[in-house]
Amino acid sequence: MKTEKEIMDKLRQIAVEVQETEPGRMNSLLAPEPIKCDPETQTSEIRYEAKDWERNHRGELHGGAVAAMFDTSMGMSLLAFTDHYSVATADLSVSYIRPFMGESFIFEVNVIRAGRSMARLRAVAKDEATGKILASATSNFVYADK
Repeated sequence: MKTEKEIMDKLRQIAVEVQETEPGRMNSLLAPEPIKCDPETQTSEIRYEAKDWERNHRGELHGGAVAAMFDTSMGMSLLAFTDHYSVATADLSVSYIRPFMGESFIFEVNVIRAGRSMARLRAVAKDEATGKILASATSNFVYADK
């Protein structure tokens, strides 16, 4: 099992690589910020600050931006908790509970199962200021480095 430091280092490395090698692309524009992980429960937390381009005409984060945050958070977390270096989303299901009106959000990700060829993850998104759950998601990923 990887240590907390190893996982956080990997999460930070992925975030930096996204910023440096993918400027102008979705993951870079979302600017994920890893803040916490727990190797025992295989959970991590990724923080996002709301940006004007992500908001719809009502001032809420657009559902597509939220889905991209879930996808990015889950992919980063899976890479950090496993020895794989590339994953692809097989499916993603998002349930929206409340509008994303705040200024920053925490995405809590749990690697439920990391098998030989696929992994299953779940996540919840919370408003950082209030702690209220705004959405939840589940996803299957395939390892793309085989």
